[in-house]
Amino acid sequence: MITFAFLFSHNIFLGISSETIFNQTFGGSGEDVARSVQQTSDGGYIAAGWTTSFGAGTADFWLVKTDSNGNMMWNRTYGGPSEDKAYSVQQTSDNGYIVAGTTTSYGAGLVDFWLVKTDANGIMQWSRVYGGAGDDYAFCVRQVNDGGFIVAGYTDSFGAGSSDFWLVKTDSSGIMEWNKTYGGVGSDKAFSVAQTANGGYAVAGETSSFGAGNLDVWLIKTDSNGNMMWDRTYGGASVDTARSIQETIDGGYVIAGWTNSFGAGGTDFWLLKADSSGYLQWNKTYGDTYDEEAYAVGLTSDQGYIIAGGMTSLYSLGGWDFWQVKTDVNGNMQWNQSNGGLYDDKAYSVQQTNDGGYIIAGSTESFGAGLADFWLTKNVAPPPRPPDEDHDIAIMGVLPSRMIVGGGNTLTVNVTVANLGKYLESTMVHLYANATEIGYGELVFLMRGESYVIEFLWDTTGWAKGCYTIRAVADPVFGETESARQNNIGYDGIVIVTFTGDVQGDLKVDATDLLSLSKAFASNPQEPNWNLYCDFNNDRIIDALDLQLLAQNFGSQSG
Repeated sequence: MITFAFLFSHNIFLGISSETIFNQTFGGSGEDVARSVQQTSDGGYIAAGWTTSFGAGTADFWLVKTDSNGNMMWNRTYGGPSEDKAYSVQQTSDNGYIVAGTTTSYGAGLVDFWLVKTDANGIMQWSRVYGGAGDDYAFCVRQVNDGGFIVAGYTDSFGAGSSDFWLVKTDSSGIMEWNKTYGGVGSDKAFSVAQTANGGYAVAGETSSFGAGNLDVWLIKTDSNGNMMWDRTYGGASVDTARSIQETIDGGYVIAGWTNSFGAGGTDFWLLKADSSGYLQWNKTYGDTYDEEAYAVGLTSDQGYIIAGGMTSLYSLGGWDFWQVKTDVNGNMQWNQSNGGLYDDKAYSVQQTNDGGYIIAGSTESFGAGLADFWLTKNVAPPPRPPDEDHDIAIMGVLPSRMIVGGGNTLTVNVTVANLGKYLESTMVHLYANATEIGYGELVFLMRGESYVIEFLWDTTGWAKGCYTIRAVADPVFGETESARQNNIGYDGIVIVTFTGDVQGDLKVDATDLLSLSKAFASNPQEPNWNLYCDFNNDRIIDALDLQLLAQNFGSQSG
């Protein structure tokens, strides 16, 4: 067993966002969660997860096929009277689909692996159950070179510890050919598997049996028969886990998950790059002092990586938001995109599409028809920012701490500037709310490729109630000229100055705001019912003081 110590690079939010092509939700009145998506050979998409809105049982596998614009073409449910949840889907060589997950409706134990094979129209051709008397969870399936399937997850029924990695190899009809467990006396869980160029398998997950901390990332490499060739752990003193693995073009591996041992605070996205023997080449964390969890990583055509998961940043709109991070080949963030509403929205799967865009699947509680809906979104990378001929300072992000603020309160606006030119540049940034200047930052000197975050405080005392567009301008100084004046101006969108107690931003304080506060009452930023916009006094807890502030303005409205 080899455990690694780390030198870290950490990335903060830059606010460079992509362009959304479509957003689609699918679901009924219950809980419908998409866990896996893939582009199909016809240019559309296949998404798998589970539904409590439709089907035969408490929860059923749900397979949704869309066209290239995300419009549903058909959907199918599979399941029995109990709970059946799909976590992984892949189009197969015969243009059908293979779906893996868990079942409590069928099988030998409490929870079993369940593998479902369908034709191109989602009609079930066969299904297989694998498991023992305990709990056995399948999280990833891949069709392999011989036409069969490899399934990864964990088992409580077999192995050495409380739970072990479980790898199941089947033929093309789902008949088991072999299975292997890997683990120690603790809890060891596999979440992702990739067939490697030499015909073996790379399996990634988490271990409490080995490593440096409470929970570490665990990578296992096997031969084509599942015999372990080597294994590596990565982590620190706290909790670190992997959720996705891909073999890279150089024969190494890229792994995505999250870390509580390293980074800015809370849990952060964690991207690790290992060579073909599992030795760590580099690792990066992405996030702020709140929580970020990466569930998927994909390879991109420029040899970089695309990561998707959830974030609970200071800048998120509700609880969890979709968060997508694009990096270069060395893991340096190129851009990021967050999407979400007032409630929990989390991405679980991402893939670069044939046209260079990105398809993401997850669940949303903010939009759609029910408690939670499938959420399928497609976006493309932001357009390149060509450097100006003269002044090469660009505004890369304008991020307010709140989109809704009670008049008389102060909010923070972080402006990120970067030097896109070849030489030393200087600038002074001015910040505006509509046409009125809020303030200006210190004189900043930046070397080539260097970036810097300037923090502004906006005291809204005396400002009229209404919507304000926040604009940052990086002015040239010391005789420089700005001939293009395109990328030296950045907008964040709208900040609403309203009455303290207005949660919705509709310039009035009424029963709707009181209801929102009641749902978030007694919560802090680490809890699922947290709502930033109910924390009127910015003390990171929603309590009687916030209720008192709302009550003082109850019934107030603008105009």
